[in-house]
Amino acid sequence: MTDIRIQDFGENSKPDNNNDFVMTFNDSSESKTRLRDAFYSMVPDGTQTHNNIFRGWNLGALNSTHIANIQNGSFKDMFIGDYFSINNSNYVIAGINYKKGHGDNSSLGNHLVLMPQDWSKTPTQTLSPDGKTTHYMSDTDTTAGGFAGSKLYQTYLPQIQTKLESDFGAHLMSFRTIVSTHVDNSGAPDQGEWRDAKVSIPNEVMIYGTTLNGNNKNSSWYNIGDENSQLPLMRLNDAERNFNRIGAIWLRDIHSASGFALAHHSGAALWAVASNTLHGVRAFFLIG
Repeated sequence: MTDIRIQDFGENSKPDNNNDFVMTFNDSSESKTRLRDAFYSMVPDGTQTHNNIFRGWNLGALNSTHIANIQNGSFKDMFIGDYFSINNSNYVIAGINYKKGHGDNSSLGNHLVLMPQDWSKTPTQTLSPDGKTTHYMSDTDTTAGGFAGSKLYQTYLPQIQTKLESDFGAHLMSFRTIVSTHVDNSGAPDQGEWRDAKVSIPNEVMIYGTTLNGNNKNSSWYNIGDENSQLPLMRLNDAERNFNRIGAIWLRDIHSASGFALAHHSGAALWAVASNTLHGVRAFFLIG
C-alpha cells in the first residue's frame, strides 16, 4: 500500500456500515475491516452493553436470526431504540431482559421489551386520544377495583394482545406482573396480586425512574410492583419520556379515588380523572 497522509484521505460524512471499511495496520501488514464488524469488536454482545447503547435503527421485520440472538442472550445487532416494522406498525426496543429473574415465578427467559413507536393498536382501532369520545382508562371517574377494575385493563389490553398475537405469534411472551385490585377510602391502592400477562401499560418508575403522582401511601408495591426501574429507552433518550411530543399516555399508577397518573407530551408528570379523553395508550410487552 502506498503511504498516504491521514489528512489526505477523503472525508465520508455518511459511512455505509455494511459496505465501508476501516484500514488496520500491524507492523508491516495491513487489512480492512467492515465498519459494522469494527464496532462489534469494541462492543461485546449481551444484556449489559446493548442495554446501554441507543441506536434507533430500523431492523425490518422480525426474523429467525433476531429470535435466535434474543434467545441465546447475545442480542447481536439489536440495541435500545432500534425498531421492528411489522404489519404497518413499528415496535421499538425499550429494554433488554428487563424482567428476567422477576416475578413470583422467575423462569422467564431472555427477552426484549417492546413498545409501539406511537400508539398501541387493537385489530380495529388505534388508541390515540381524540378529546371527545375516547375513554381508554374508564368511562367513569373511579379507581374502584384498582387498575384491574379499569376499562383499559379489562377491555383494551385484551384487544391489544390480539393484535400483538397476530404480529408476533408464539414469540409474544407471557410474564408475571402485579396488578392493583382495590383502593382504600383515601383513594390509595391497598390490595393487589400477581397475574399472568402478555401486555400491560407502564408505571411512573418505568418512564421517569421514580414515583411522582401515584398514591403509594399503602406501599408502592400496588402501583409499581416488580417493574421498579426505569426502562433503558427512557433513560437513554429523554424525548421518549414525553413520548416525542406525540401525545399524553395513561400510566397504571392510581392517584386518587377518581384518577390515574399519566405522562404528558409537554414533559410534565401529571394525573387526570379516569374518564379523561385527552390521553392515549402506549403499552409494553415482551418477545423472545
